[in-house]
Amino acid sequence: MKKKIFLVMFILSPIFFLVFQIYAADLVIYSALDQETSKEIIKTFVGQTHLDAKLALQIEQAGTIASRIREEAKDPQADIFMGGNSNIHTFLRLGGLLQKYRSYMVDEAMIDPKYMDPQGYWSGWYLGAICILYNTKRFNEEIAINGISRPSSWDDLLEPSYHGNVIIPNPITTGIGVIIMATQIFRAGDTDAGFNFMACLNNNVRLYSRDSVGPIDLISKGEAIVGSAWGHDAIARKKRENLPIEIIFPKDDGYEIGAASIIKGCNNLAAAEKFIDFLLTRAPAEVNAKIGFRYPVRKGVILPAGLPPFEDISFVDYDHELVAKNIDLWKKRWAKIAGY
Repeated sequence: MKKKIFLVMFILSPIFFLVFQIYAADLVIYSALDQETSKEIIKTFVGQTHLDAKLALQIEQAGTIASRIREEAKDPQADIFMGGNSNIHTFLRLGGLLQKYRSYMVDEAMIDPKYMDPQGYWSGWYLGAICILYNTKRFNEEIAINGISRPSSWDDLLEPSYHGNVIIPNPITTGIGVIIMATQIFRAGDTDAGFNFMACLNNNVRLYSRDSVGPIDLISKGEAIVGSAWGHDAIARKKRENLPIEIIFPKDDGYEIGAASIIKGCNNLAAAEKFIDFLLTRAPAEVNAKIGFRYPVRKGVILPAGLPPFEDISFVDYDHELVAKNIDLWKKRWAKIAGY
């Protein structure tokens, strides 16, 4: 008798989900990437391997997916966690929830080992940089007329004129929210100073979005003036939808190593290893760059027009391992500041 699993589709704003019963596949995937990229990558994998791979959960909330994996630890319902920053995957590794696997493709494609988990539990396959974005119409009409320059740094978000008009992702449900929080700690050089910044920023925040694209959606509609999101998401959306936003990559920026990992105790280990190998090849990197505007870790992939070279962005000295070890503690401290 075939084992049954559940296909879960999340639709946001408002958030609800639909559950469908399907039969077990050769590979079951949870994805924190956007739906189009996720489906195209899986379609390419199926075409190359002829395995039956299913996208069982797609939601741009890496923290939510991590929580689900923790809840299912005694009976894993998926094989692969695709997308989401490495901090989240390291957090799962520290909890004993990932299966160790280092792909031969790391050496074959000459990928820099710094993008891989030193312990071998997750594989970095793309990069992302955080941006500040603002609504051009509201900024010009409400802020610029007061002689205030466009926001170009993290500290600019503390401008009193932005009171109640800042939107950033929630650190509890999103990986980017964790990175924004950690970036303030690292650029301040002190945990207390970093959280002091988060407390000051909280005074200006209108909303902490549950997903990573919420700030783009709401700011482009004029429901807030300024905020932060993934640069690749903001650039892609602006180009495709002609959104009325401007995008800046601030000094001492935060970044992600976008990762994928195998869930410990999964039902399809051999297929899961093949999928990790596949993610480090050229085809998925090209899909991820073309549709998702994300930077590949391997060389030779053409970037979409309008995406600045990764090396041209000024990044903070970011300690991924330290973040992973402190995620729970820092989330709780942030929750007290934000009233969650």
